Amino acid sequence: MQQSGMPNAHSDWRRYRRLLSFVRPWRTRLVAGMAMLASVSLLEPLIQIAFSQILDRAFVSSADNGAAATRSALARGFLGPVSEALQAIPILWFPVLLVALFAVRSAANFLGDFALHWVASRVVFDLRSHVFAHLLRLPSAFFDRNATAELTSKITYDAQQVGAVTSQALTTLVQDSLKLVAAIAMMASVSWRLTLGVFVIAPVVAVVVRAMTRRLRAASVALQTQMGELARFTDEALSNQRAVKIYAAFQRMGSSFTERADAVRRTIMRQETANAASAPLMHLVVSIAIAGIVALAIIEGQRQAMTAGDFFIFFTALLSLLPPTKSLSSVNAVLQRGLAAATSLFAVLDEADEALDTQPDAPAVHGAIAFEGVSLRYAGRDRDALTDVSLEIAAGQRVAFVGASGGGKSSALALIAGFYAPNRGVIRIDGVPVSEIGLAALRSDVALVSQDVLLISDSVAANIAFGVASEEIDRARVQWAAEAAGAAEFIAALPSAFDTPVGEGGGLLSGGQRQRVAIARALYKRAPILLFDEATSALDSESERAVQATIRSLGGTHTIVQVAHRLSAIRDVDEIFVFADGHLVERGSHRDLVNAGGTYAALVTAPVG
Repeated sequence: MQQSGMPNAHSDWRRYRRLLSFVRPWRTRLVAGMAMLASVSLLEPLIQIAFSQILDRAFVSSADNGAAATRSALARGFLGPVSEALQAIPILWFPVLLVALFAVRSAANFLGDFALHWVASRVVFDLRSHVFAHLLRLPSAFFDRNATAELTSKITYDAQQVGAVTSQALTTLVQDSLKLVAAIAMMASVSWRLTLGVFVIAPVVAVVVRAMTRRLRAASVALQTQMGELARFTDEALSNQRAVKIYAAFQRMGSSFTERADAVRRTIMRQETANAASAPLMHLVVSIAIAGIVALAIIEGQRQAMTAGDFFIFFTALLSLLPPTKSLSSVNAVLQRGLAAATSLFAVLDEADEALDTQPDAPAVHGAIAFEGVSLRYAGRDRDALTDVSLEIAAGQRVAFVGASGGGKSSALALIAGFYAPNRGVIRIDGVPVSEIGLAALRSDVALVSQDVLLISDSVAANIAFGVASEEIDRARVQWAAEAAGAAEFIAALPSAFDTPVGEGGGLLSGGQRQRVAIARALYKRAPILLFDEATSALDSESERAVQATIRSLGGTHTIVQVAHRLSAIRDVDEIFVFADGHLVERGSHRDLVNAGGTYAALVTAPVG
């Protein structure tokens, strides 16, 4: 999801305010952390004043001691009360005072950093959870146009970049801004004339920051897109590693990966070059200004308008402007990366999710299905996947959708499951339009077993009970579902029976075993409508016969719709619906359709291969 135009400062602020809404639940801890960091910034001037007192009181003669205190510009300035309070402390107690000040400063710095990083980790966690939960509720059409790897990159990489905005960037903005204010206040208390000279560099710094901001923003937006593309390609290549090997496509895939990785590298280098150049440029400008200011300070000292302690305070305050200035200039890079990442995540959150409204007190579903003039066209396609399809399936029937690839049979099944809404026409369940039933109610009455079975890295029992919201696994119900699916025998032979882990993606089970676990899952749900999408096409003959026997035994108690490639598996169904080029062209029993000599008969007699 690329941005249509370059973000501006106003849109940046809107995104940042939206991002801060995720901080709101933790604002107490955030404010406490910011207060700690603020105290660190305010303690530093106190430490500088203490050192100036040591210079004026310990390193001048006794005769000049009182005169130095009187001549001190700091004592005459608006920080005079602080200076007077420190003068009341015996000079030999200053080492203890310095230790105490540094200890308090260190403790406050630790507590402030810890609090802000804790808040940042919570923001990343909450944002990831929100995006993941929202993704699961987005319509199938969204996933048709967005690669899974790119979406995974958003949850992992982009969310982490956003976290830096609420920790590193916020810490820098709070602490270093206060350091700048405190340093300028110290300088102004000593000499407002010299302080005024410092502001000569401000317009130059602003020009440098503005130029760097443009480059950083452009590089950050480009990097988000390129990282998603790299993740998508990597996932695609590794998922199809067998095809890469069998067709010896190593060079082609390697070249494509190198091209994408190099694009990411070049964008990162543009980003880092702009980031690295900003600090040296400002340092050069600031150093020239400092040289002039130091010359003026020397003149002030010769006129005895400043003491040694005053010069120490002014010069250390002047030098202390550099680190926060550098941090504040580099924080822009963090902000731009974080805002670019936030834009990517907010684009997902702004996608409209499926309307899962359910009809209150919905009556029990028997499983009758009807299509009335249904047409479906996928987004971005120039032709219908289904055109004016009308059919009826009685409750408890076992039927099959067949046809050549691209004929529309899987699209019809997807409509029954509510993965898409028809562009025209009406789908009814027990005579009620699906639009009135609601997707949540519809899917509670539908179970799907597809060719690619989703098994989670958990136990067999957890996978069978996957489709029910309750966290409590009903063991008796799991046992019943496994027996009804013909899976109880092989499960009992597993090392820990129902508690045996299935491995990642069910890799510790065979294809037939995974299919029967999927069927058991559908039965555990007790859905009256069972959909089988090429559920046995990847199985060997023996496993297919076992799974088909299980499906056959469910007829009469469930409405069963099978999409089948192997026609031998569906010869005994109650009715066969034949699709071709998005149209329903034939319907009837296996024998009637063969005798008719039409599209189905051609499919039956076509050579297998």
